[in-house]
Amino acid sequence: MTALLKPAELLYRGLNRIRRALYRVGTLKPKRLPKPVISVGNIAIGGAGKTPAVIAICQFLEQRGLKVCVLTRGYGGDEPLVIKKNTQSTTVIVGANRYENGLRHHCDVFVLDDGFQHLQLHRDLDIVIDAPARYYREGRAALRDADIVVPRRLRVNVPPFLRGKRVYAFSGLGNNDQFFASLNDVQVVGTRGFPDHHRYSAGDIARIRQAAKEADAIVTTEKDAVKLQATDITPIPAEFIFDAEVLERVAAVAGR
Repeated sequence: MTALLKPAELLYRGLNRIRRALYRVGTLKPKRLPKPVISVGNIAIGGAGKTPAVIAICQFLEQRGLKVCVLTRGYGGDEPLVIKKNTQSTTVIVGANRYENGLRHHCDVFVLDDGFQHLQLHRDLDIVIDAPARYYREGRAALRDADIVVPRRLRVNVPPFLRGKRVYAFSGLGNNDQFFASLNDVQVVGTRGFPDHHRYSAGDIARIRQAAKEADAIVTTEKDAVKLQATDITPIPAEFIFDAEVLERVAAVAGR
């Protein structure tokens, strides 16, 4: 499978390089929304922590009294639910045509989810998470087009009642091992990884419960938990940590 994926990655990177060059020289021109656009993106395929980063920025802007709208393609449907669950007044609009969607909604500031490669839309601040990965959408040269490049810094918040307990962990992420390795406050007695945006069947959950018989609890990510209606599975939230200087630049662009 790896031998097949690498040529696909190189083709994808090449196409993105051509598109970016056309926008850079002005052959293609981005469309501009009437309010500031703050983009959160990355060059890696999966595992960068974009959703927690979007949530952190939305929460910060809400605290500044701004009306926030997230524009997302919402692939898989799980990430928009997590963003909405972890914000108070933020509107989340899902759809491929993020420019048209933005025109239809009144707000103070737009947050463009997974926006670094969405060159069709002008952004006033381009934040890119630089995280190691197995595969990449673009080469590192693309980072020169970012306004801010930040490392992936996630803080996993294990509920107090689970600390020190034996847990079975599962997830469907771009990088499942990253999630499993972050569970430092518990004893991980078993894991199972699924593909990114996996849609869990009743059979999947039955097999997970069977594998977790010796554990005190079953845990997964918030992104996976929103797709399940299972009271015996505990979601583990992850918080993205931004430096104060980055948030102040966000505030300046948003007008606060």
